[in-house]
Amino acid sequence: MERQLLGRSCCTTPAAMCFWAAIFVLIYGAGLLLTSVWPQARPFEDTLILVALAAACVVNFWRNRTLHCGITGPLFLVGAVAAALIEAGAWRFDLAIVWGVVLLGVGIAFIVEWRTVGRTAV
Repeated sequence: MERQLLGRSCCTTPAAMCFWAAIFVLIYGAGLLLTSVWPQARPFEDTLILVALAAACVVNFWRNRTLHCGITGPLFLVGAVAAALIEAGAWRFDLAIVWGVVLLGVGIAFIVEWRTVGRTAV
């Protein structure tokens, strides 16, 4: 029974991963175009990445109902708000803390999904 679980894709199908990546690239590319048109947005690179990740997760969750995207989408959005406040100078602490919390949350989201899918697939 353990072998059956190891062969399953616990999180996302390859097609959904390609869809997610395409959405991320599209949104991030639009943000890069925005920074070329509006130079005042250039200091907000981390915010731009987090917004693109959040949007891609929201679209992927809406389309595929993947559990980890339901968790990480809002997490990326909160991270984007925190990054924007730091990059604007309203908050004075290291941006690495935001990225650390976001990465920890992403890891936890995948573990939760892996454990949930593993138990329901048995």
